[in-house]
Amino acid sequence: MAWMLVATTGLRRGEIMGLRWKDIDLDKRELTIEEPRVVVNYKVVESDPKTEAGARRIALDPAKVTALKAWKRAQAKERLAVGPGYVESGLMFTLPDGSGIHPQRFSAWFGQRARTAGLPRIRRHDVRHSYATAGLAAGVDIKVMSERLGHANMAITQDLYLHGLREMDESAAMTVAAVILDGG
Repeated sequence: MAWMLVATTGLRRGEIMGLRWKDIDLDKRELTIEEPRVVVNYKVVESDPKTEAGARRIALDPAKVTALKAWKRAQAKERLAVGPGYVESGLMFTLPDGSGIHPQRFSAWFGQRARTAGLPRIRRHDVRHSYATAGLAAGVDIKVMSERLGHANMAITQDLYLHGLREMDESAAMTVAAVILDGG
């Protein structure tokens, strides 16, 4: 479930690791980012969002809501299996005993899974960039994308992601010109 949220929301690592069940409204299909869990000198601390805009609500699509409901049921089964030793952290993503996952461990797991899948070296944060670029390429308004990403302003989103769209535009120009002018 965490990987699905990473790929389809663009949330930062600390935001994913800080999600609590109280931050999700499955009926309204939205989640709230309030208390990221970040690393300071290898110690995990709950912090304020990175920017004022980082504290935000984002809409969830029906597929994510269905997956989150299944994840909640799976976590409840883990709680029962562990019994009285289960840590009631309220976190959405935990170790089997209910305790929080260290954000650096989460990134390491991502790297391991990417290698296992045969992907080129990719950082977990690169998926955030892919999400943003895909959204902008699909025509999502830059202001909406900026708000979903929790950027302080649209200029940050433009500076970080519009260059990729320009490169795609250049590639499209070359491809179409080749078809029209060269016959293929």
